Amino acid sequence: NNAAMQQMWDDIRRTIIVGLDLAHNTLQKRLGKEITPETINEYLHVLNHAMPGAAVVQEHMCETHPGLVDDCYVKVFTGDDEMADDLEPQFVLPIDKLFPAKMAAQLKAAVGKSMWQAIHIPTTVSRTCDGGTTSRWSAMQIGMSFIGAYKMCAGEAAVADLAFAAKHAGVIQMADILPARRARGPNEPGGIKFGHFADMIQSDRKYPNDPVRSSLEIVAAGCMLFDQIWLGSYMSGGVGFTQYATAAYTDNILDDYTSYGVDYIKKKH
Repeated sequence: NNAAMQQMWDDIRRTIIVGLDLAHNTLQKRLGKEITPETINEYLHVLNHAMPGAAVVQEHMCETHPGLVDDCYVKVFTGDDEMADDLEPQFVLPIDKLFPAKMAAQLKAAVGKSMWQAIHIPTTVSRTCDGGTTSRWSAMQIGMSFIGAYKMCAGEAAVADLAFAAKHAGVIQMADILPARRARGPNEPGGIKFGHFADMIQSDRKYPNDPVRSSLEIVAAGCMLFDQIWLGSYMSGGVGFTQYATAAYTDNILDDYTSYGVDYIKKKH
């Protein structure tokens, strides 16, 4: 019932993570293209124009009003510090700066030398369509950006491989597709795994030494998304039966109880 709640859900639904390694292998092995920090920078320049709807390869034929899509952006992340340093900082998510040292080390070790794109399509797109559109929208702009940045022919066979990598093979959705009887596409709230959702809420990254705040923010956001939006609206068609969940994020009811519990544990154990 407020802008913050809506924007939180918008930000999840419009987000998708797409790997670059498969595409780079295709460009190198199928087309003999050279992949360098310079070409990656050029691609990211083109992609950040194309993702909001400006078709660079078609001489900037705009499909959207710029004022409606200025929340759209793409950045990359990798565990390879040397590669990250060679890319323009405006296009890089600096893991060491964004995460506490222990978390950053774990994340970089897991990602390794792979490179991934964190893509946030325009909110207006996922609102006009649904979460299932996120992968299709991003894949279309990725394909067009490769064609533009690497001067490819739009009709050649390798484009199909790039499209498959961008749409399916190298993709991490925020939520899985649901059974047909609950017919929603990927990136819709019922398909979000609880563990993934806990990671999406950023409080443990920003406040790693405050487990109470981290837990409370996850519970509050979870009640809002799963109880209010998913169960209350998508599934039942209105408000009312999920109002019990408001105890999780109103009047400090759960806050006081959780803080008391932590103090009790510290005293006793």
